Amino acid sequence: GRTVSPVRGIPRHVVQCVAYGPEVYALKELPDRLAQREYRLLRELDERSVPVVEAVGVATGRRTVDGEPLDDVLITHHLQYSLPYRALFSRSGLSALWEPLLDALAQLLARAHLAGFFWGDCSLSNALFRRDAGALAAWLVDAETGELHGTLSDGQRGHDLQIAEMNVAGELLDIAAMRR
Repeated sequence: GRTVSPVRGIPRHVVQCVAYGPEVYALKELPDRLAQREYRLLRELDERSVPVVEAVGVATGRRTVDGEPLDDVLITHHLQYSLPYRALFSRSGLSALWEPLLDALAQLLARAHLAGFFWGDCSLSNALFRRDAGALAAWLVDAETGELHGTLSDGQRGHDLQIAEMNVAGELLDIAAMRR
């Protein structure tokens, strides 16, 4: 078949990657309202020049052979040459990537905040990373907990930073434990 296995993180939902010709797509199963909502958020973030994976569409109306409804599927382009943070750590030491990863994620979060996006689950797991002019750049891949506003309040930005700090600390502790 068309199923491919690019290097990816550990998803919260069922995610499969499929190839159609030279293109690779990520298919993420979500309840219908969440799939539609995340599709709209990703498209709007892209229009606001936030680095996000390209939302292609949502497959709806799926059913089992017995006629039972299935979750919808959010379809995004797989970000070519990108890696999840766990794959980066498998190739390099923790100390070598600590600053570039945090810098890339901080830049992504700042761009999202300037665009009026409250992420609500900023983490290394919800971004993909790839080299960009010798540095690492981050792309947002999971917007399902986010909210789009005209602008964010100081409280919203502060709350998002607290969530990011807690998530990233946990992820880095996981990596350190795995490396031992």
